Order: sequence, then C-alpha cells, then structure tokens
Amino acid sequence: MDNKNNNKITITIIVVALILVCVCIFIYPSVYEYQCKTRHFDDFTNKITNDILESNIVIVKQEKTVTENITSISWGVGASGVIFRSDGDTYYALTAYHVVKDFQNTEYIIMPYGAPTYSEYRKSSESYVSSEMYYEQFEKATIVLIDEEYDLAVISFESKEPLNVLSVSEDNPNTNEKIAVISNPEGERFVYSFGVITSKDYYLFESNDKLLPVNTFTHNAYIAPGSSGSAVLNEEMRIVGINIGGGTDFMNRFKYGAIIPCELIHEFFRKNSFE
Repeated sequence: MDNKNNNKITITIIVVALILVCVCIFIYPSVYEYQCKTRHFDDFTNKITNDILESNIVIVKQEKTVTENITSISWGVGASGVIFRSDGDTYYALTAYHVVKDFQNTEYIIMPYGAPTYSEYRKSSESYVSSEMYYEQFEKATIVLIDEEYDLAVISFESKEPLNVLSVSEDNPNTNEKIAVISNPEGERFVYSFGVITSKDYYLFESNDKLLPVNTFTHNAYIAPGSSGSAVLNEEMRIVGINIGGGTDFMNRFKYGAIIPCELIHEFFRKNSFE
C-alpha cells in the first residue's frame, strides 16, 4: 500500500508540475501580452486629443529596384516618428536610426495623422489609383541627423497644413511612472497603448539588426514591429523617450519595450550641435 500511495503522490506531483509549466509557458505570457495591449488609463486617454495625434507620423520606406532594365517600386508597412520642432512649413521629427538607416539607397515617405489608407483612398476615387499614384501625394523626408550610437535620427519634411509639435522633457521618467505610446504597429496607424516605466536604471539593449548595443529604459506599454521611432509620453504629454525595440518570447509574444530616454535624446542633440 505504501508503494501505491507513494506512486500516486509522485504522479500527482508530476501532473501538477506539468500544469504549472504549461501555465508559465503558454497561458501567463498570453495573458500578460493581452493586458499590455488593452491596459487603459482614463486620465491619459482624455489628453490624447487630435492635436497630440497630429504630432505623430508614419514613415514609409520606398525602395526602387532595377531588374533587366525594369524598375519596380515597393513600399514598407511603415514605422513611427514624432514631431518635436518646426520652422515655418518645415517640421522636424525624431525617430529611430534603424528606421531610416538605408537612406543612401531609398526614400522615406511621411504620412501625417488623418491621411487615408491606400484602400480608403481607392474607394473614394472615381478612377483607378495605383500604389505609386497614392504614395506620390505625400512629402518625402530629408535626413537631418543620424547616430547609430543612440539609435536616433532627426528627419525633416514640409507641410502646408499646420501640424502640432510636442516638446522633449528635460527629466528622465521615473520607475513606475505612467506613460502612453502612440505608434504604428504591424500596419495599424496611430494606435496608443499605456503602461509604466519598469526599469530602475539603464538597460543595455541589443537588437537583432547587428546594431550597436544602446542604453535604454524599459516599459510595459505594448509595442510591435512598426512602433520603432514612436513617442513615449508622460502625463504632461511631453516626450520622455523614443521606442527603438523590445523583447519577445519564443512565441513572439510581447515582453517589454525599450526606449531611448530624454536624457540621452538631449545628449544626442548636444553631440550633433542641434540644441
């Protein structure tokens, strides 16, 4: 009887352990990702007005390739950026270096808040609209500053329509400080997510793009491919960081976001004589 009881206890322990492992590997990360996607701060939501959204842009990579004397054009899904300065009709936006690092071989198209998507534009048009016709209506970016050391870049573009400008905070965000992210994840546009700063100190972030490792702060507001270069805002709607990437698990579920905090943004400006 003792052996039978011991075997039952052993089997029960193994089954419970397997259940816990399954919860840890499959269930909890999915629940965590869902919470990061759907987290909601009422006080923040009320502050994200059209003016705030107008400070954000979509950056679309446009590449031309020539094969057997035939030129073809392709467009990326789009990344993110935020306007922080203006001079007349010229606007300056922060983004990640890796978003625009191929500037010598390609062009970058700027799409402002409120611009129709390609499908929306085709539906509203009385005649056929090609992709090239759609994208050529938008302004192209000029590279002003790039710096791989910070994974930051400044681009400029023209706009006859007035756009809002957000200022860069002087002080780094604190641990557990509430933040909002406005970005363009996975082809969606001007999506906002909420979270808090999770790091207590600088975290050395290494991307999969063979870029230099950079000092970052981490947070738990949901981001995804396309969020690179996006603004991280505090409760005063000031820029406290620029998203450059994040961490995922083996099933590609969100774990954390990594930002260049405003202290390093100002350092980037000073190094490049831009302040």
